[in-house]
This record gives sequence, structure tokens and C-alpha cells, in this order.
Amino acid sequence: MPQLNPEFYISQLFWLVLTFTFLFIFLWRISLPRISTVLEKRSNKINEDIEIAKLHQTKAEEIQKSIDNQLREAKLETADLIKSTNQSLQDHATKELDKLDKLLNRKLDESSSQIEKNKSDSLNQINDQIYEITKLTLSRISSINVNDEDIKDVVKNVKQEVLN
Repeated sequence: MPQLNPEFYISQLFWLVLTFTFLFIFLWRISLPRISTVLEKRSNKINEDIEIAKLHQTKAEEIQKSIDNQLREAKLETADLIKSTNQSLQDHATKELDKLDKLLNRKLDESSSQIEKNKSDSLNQINDQIYEITKLTLSRISSINVNDEDIKDVVKNVKQEVLN
């Protein structure tokens, strides 16, 4: 093995120092600065992306709060609108029921007065018929001539007794 031969040690040491020096200078001046530049750019890009993400997250939270507030306001407005509509419908229904109640009461009063009138007319007709029947009956049964006023008085007295 020639590497172990002592006469080649100096030559090998020379090339070792030269190669390591070249490799050291190459890494130190060219490769490592490029790698550190790439790492710095990568770190800066990651930091910028994180900052942008935080900014977007803050904006998204603000938008979410705004949407929540709008929803809450819309729910409150809807509830108020439902309450006011319900109240107005109840008021309207109450007014309509009052109108109908008054109309029904008026019609009931009219019907009652009409019934009373018809009853009175019917009683008067019955009285007239009783008077006529009594007059006819008395004239057929007996030959007594009875005065019309007497018959009317008797019919009135009987009517009073029946009503009491």
C-alpha cells in the first residue's frame, strides 16, 4: 500500500491541506452563504405568511363578530316585528269582534222588538178573533143581543186573569 509509505507523507499532507483549505474556503465563502440566504428567505417567507395569516384571522374574527351582531339585530328586529304584528292583529281582531258584538246586539234588540211587536199584534188579532167568535157564538146560542163593549170588557178581564 502506497499510502502507508513514509516517502509519500509530505505529498499527501500537502494535498490534504490544499484540498481541505479549498473545501473550507468553498463552503465558507460560496455554499454556506447561499444556504444561509435560502434559509433566511425561507424563514422570512414563513414569518410573513404567519403575519398575513394572523391578519386574515383577525379580519375573519371581526367579520364573524359583525355577522353575529347583524344576526342578533335581525333576530331582535324579527321578534319585535312579530310582536307588533301579533299585537296589531289582536287589536284588529278585538275591534272586529266589538263591531260584530255591537251589530249582533243591535240585531238582537231589533229582533226582540220585532218579536214583541209580532206578539202584540198576534195577541190583538187573537183578541179580535175571540171577540168575533164570542159575538158569533152568543148570537147563535141565544137570542140575546149583547153590546160590543160588554163583550170587549169580558174578553179583557179574561185576558188579564190568564196573563196573571
